[in-house]
Amino acid sequence: MGHSRSAIATDPNAVLGVPHNAGYAPRPAWESIRRVDRLPHGYTNHTRRVGKGIEKRYEGSDSLDRAEREFACLTVLLGRCLVPEILEFDPSTPVLVVSEIRGRHGQELIDQGWAAQILRLIGSQLSGLQSLDPSTVPGLTGIGDVIVHGDFGPQNILFQLDPIRVSGVLDWELAHIGSAVEDLAWAEWIIRTHHPEALEELPELFAGSGLSFNWPDRQAAMVRQCRHHLGYCEASGLDGAASEWRRRLEATEAWSE
Repeated sequence: MGHSRSAIATDPNAVLGVPHNAGYAPRPAWESIRRVDRLPHGYTNHTRRVGKGIEKRYEGSDSLDRAEREFACLTVLLGRCLVPEILEFDPSTPVLVVSEIRGRHGQELIDQGWAAQILRLIGSQLSGLQSLDPSTVPGLTGIGDVIVHGDFGPQNILFQLDPIRVSGVLDWELAHIGSAVEDLAWAEWIIRTHHPEALEELPELFAGSGLSFNWPDRQAAMVRQCRHHLGYCEASGLDGAASEWRRRLEATEAWSE
């Protein structure tokens, strides 16, 4: 899932060594699918509901790398994290079909006044992810001590209510090995950029994660990710997206805690 308010997905690292036919069972004829609904939060790629699953078609010159990375993460993390189950994988397209996880998107719930509870639970999910050995997902590249989701935050986490709890963590195509500050800082960036009214609840995110990084370190991580997104868009000839990320980078650099 991408960020609301015009998000652009990019790829911080090139990966990976998953065999192209690993775990892939050819599906019945694609044209046999009757029910096809484009999902309202499918900003990253073409994401739609097909039958009883969610189909994600990857776009861009690095689409196969990102698809294989997500395939590897979902294969290994099922049962360890709240991730969807893979139903089908076709690397030739590439396209991934996963089970649908029921829930409300975190950004919607923040807008509806649930910021404190949502941010506390997001922090707790991050703590669980970072407790895994970095070698858990074979083939992830990068330098650091933890598995980094790469686009972590309320935009990619689903919740059930009554009682409120996390039901799924989505979109692992940018996962890599890195620093513990990265996902924490990006979740904070999402709040500062899209939900400034919830800034006073950010301590819940930090408390839930058990992480303590000073503002210069968190801001530096945000700036690095914005710069990478900008560079990706410029190299890909995405002029409109590059302009948006240039604006976001300037805003992020100007922030104070």
